Amino acid sequence: MLALFAGTQIAIHMAKVNLLPAGTDTGEMTEARWYDRDEALPGEGGASVFSARDGRISATLLHMDNKGTTRSKNTGGGSMKFAFVGTGMIGSGLAVNAALRGQDVVLYDVAEPETVKGTVGKVLDILVEAGAVDRERADETLSKMSFTKDLAEAVTGADFVQECVPEKLELKHSTYRQIQEICGDSTVIASSTSGMFPSALAEGALYPERIIVGHPYNPSYLLPLIEICGPHAPQETIDRALEAYRAMGKEPVVCRKEVTGFIVNSLSWGVMDGAIDKVLDGVCDVEDVDKAIMYGPGLRMAVTGQLLTMSMGVQGGFREMAEKYGKTAARRPDQIEHYGQIADGVDEEIADRSGAQGRTVEEITKFRDKAFVGLLKLQGKL
Repeated sequence: MLALFAGTQIAIHMAKVNLLPAGTDTGEMTEARWYDRDEALPGEGGASVFSARDGRISATLLHMDNKGTTRSKNTGGGSMKFAFVGTGMIGSGLAVNAALRGQDVVLYDVAEPETVKGTVGKVLDILVEAGAVDRERADETLSKMSFTKDLAEAVTGADFVQECVPEKLELKHSTYRQIQEICGDSTVIASSTSGMFPSALAEGALYPERIIVGHPYNPSYLLPLIEICGPHAPQETIDRALEAYRAMGKEPVVCRKEVTGFIVNSLSWGVMDGAIDKVLDGVCDVEDVDKAIMYGPGLRMAVTGQLLTMSMGVQGGFREMAEKYGKTAARRPDQIEHYGQIADGVDEEIADRSGAQGRTVEEITKFRDKAFVGLLKLQGKL
């Protein structure tokens, strides 16, 4: 049971303002939000937004600077409110990721809440069958998630909104307008689109700087990758998206330019084009193309990506590659002069790895080999 603050507090739902009596006990409330004055930043106005849900409390600091710009910082011990708008397998999968990480999750859809709950249940069933979670944790997670057909209920007070509605630009624009009329400029909205550029998504929005792409990879409930793209957005928006996705247990990457396919699909399409060409040119059949990837470079890339993999293949990495192999070091010799830049990037990548993954070539090699053994055992090759 939570007894909160002496004095009157103001519960605000954008256009709706309610007064809570002093010492209001929120233990019996399903959910409440209220604002209290915050003078932590001299010269700036603001509010501390406290949120209690099912007896749990978190806080978000909203500060308005002299230019009228609002920014927020979650202080609830890592707990954030995520709203998922559109709840097919992608939206439901991402919502499950957030809920399993202890985040406050609300799912909105025009479908009946029980239907959406059924979709989420199927995702959790898949994870249980795969051994990712046990049944008790899955059931507990589902019980803590909220489902609604009321968009305002879903997004009010949200730290982050993941939009997963159908790929219709007018529908997305309409959805963003409704959300931003409720949330103002304090909430980042990320679209799961794989094909629409963020500049098109943000066109005509009330707060275009808060609309970006947050593209997951299928299946979203298992693969941790999220591609963030928002070249038009300020760094603060990108940073908040990075924070949100990491809180969900995802591995976000940033695509700095609007390019077709962003990062991943453009790479994947290149591999697919090459694979199809090999079949059509009579080099090999379909099965051998897939085996060539599965049991060779695909295994390596799953553990160390592409550039780190290639760097590990030569003592001294990219810095020595050109000297050792000359023009044969690349299919495009014009890239060789930039190998120093790539080498610097590989050094940064190695430094950013966790201790378990290894932070030296020797450590990474040991980690890689253990990962290979695990994968090959699953495939019945060991």
